Amino acid sequence: MNIISLNKINNILLKKIIILFWAVWWLIALWTDVTGGLAYIHLIHASWASPNNYVALVESLKMYQVPSWLPPLFFICILGGSLLSTLAFCWAIIALRKNKSIWIKRAAIAFIISLTYWLTFFLADQAVMKFDIEENHMVQGGFQLLSFLALYLLPD
Repeated sequence: MNIISLNKINNILLKKIIILFWAVWWLIALWTDVTGGLAYIHLIHASWASPNNYVALVESLKMYQVPSWLPPLFFICILGGSLLSTLAFCWAIIALRKNKSIWIKRAAIAFIISLTYWLTFFLADQAVMKFDIEENHMVQGGFQLLSFLALYLLPD
């Protein structure tokens, strides 16, 4: 096997690993938010189920004196975005053994869904002026954008 074909295998493998990584990452993010929400409403009692994300959401909205139903609605929207991103990456994973044109298209759709989700976080963080949270979201979203670009910038 020559160097060119070995590089081709390595780059394609790396691209598939990137897709797999984001599927697992979104699944973990969804899991922690779901368990955190359940802990907040006292449906589960476990040290690993932290309600911190919901609490942070409620705290960040206090500056606007929003009605009490709005934070749970926003949290449900957050869960929905995480679920959609998770499902999109799982859909891409299912195609990883198929032709590249199929899995790369599914991966692009998954990245576009999840990057759009990050953009909504950036706007929300700006609206509530939580720049420490925004910095965290920017790092995560920026890393995801970099991962997306790697699918297209790395040669096959």
